Amino acid sequence: MTDTPAQPVPAPALSGPQTTRLNRTWVIKTCIYLVVLLGLGIWGLVDGLIVYPERGRNAASFLEKEYLVQAEKAGELFRASIADPRAEFERLRAVEDDLRMRGAQAKAEQRSADQVEMELARLEWLTALSRIGELDPANTALPDPSARLTTLQNEWTTRKPPKPLSAFDIPSQWLIAVAGLGLGGWIVFLFAAVARKKYRYDPAEMRLTLPCGRTLVPADIAELDKRQWHKFFVTVRAKDGGSYKLDLLRYAPLEQWILEMEKHTDGYEPPVETPAEEPAAAT
Repeated sequence: MTDTPAQPVPAPALSGPQTTRLNRTWVIKTCIYLVVLLGLGIWGLVDGLIVYPERGRNAASFLEKEYLVQAEKAGELFRASIADPRAEFERLRAVEDDLRMRGAQAKAEQRSADQVEMELARLEWLTALSRIGELDPANTALPDPSARLTTLQNEWTTRKPPKPLSAFDIPSQWLIAVAGLGLGGWIVFLFAAVARKKYRYDPAEMRLTLPCGRTLVPADIAELDKRQWHKFFVTVRAKDGGSYKLDLLRYAPLEQWILEMEKHTDGYEPPVETPAEEPAAAT
């Protein structure tokens, strides 16, 4: 029997040209930020458009009832209708401090106190309407104040009065909506911009093609500036004076390509591994 000489095992062929993909970790984190910001923006939008205005309308309805009660106590129910709510609102705001002082001084004279309380109740009602942008005659002109009072008293017998809106409630929700949707939109734009950029690498030639079209091989590299490596950035300084800052976080496997090319640059010295210290022998 003759021995058949062993056939040489062919070396594995290098893979063909490769293209970067978006780093999965970065994509997941970015999507989380996007969902949180869009959720915050939509929350603010819903509150600003629906929830808070509805609460404001309910508060205005309750305060209208309180105003009509005070008007009835003051014997002014028949004159409770307000034809020009904006002018009346401005008038009452201008004398609010005086009204409150007069109210404190008029406790001994019931009729005078009722008159002041009616004015203050009217101001609170008009203020509530102004907070939701509904300070117009359609909401304040009362053809039959007595019937309106009866309707409101029946309505609020079993309902809990809502907290009136402050001057900042609705604007703050709009601010949240603008911030959340604005930042969310910026993240979408950033994601699209990052996805458009591609790095290409030919392992056989160790040739890296940048998004700008410039190609680099190890012989072209004068220095790899790794001062921002901990932030996932590296600056490639070419021998012809060009400088290119590469984003290692968003693009994979760009970091592995750079490390492989570095091993073949002029003057490369592999990092010295510090041997692990042996534990001291027990005494």
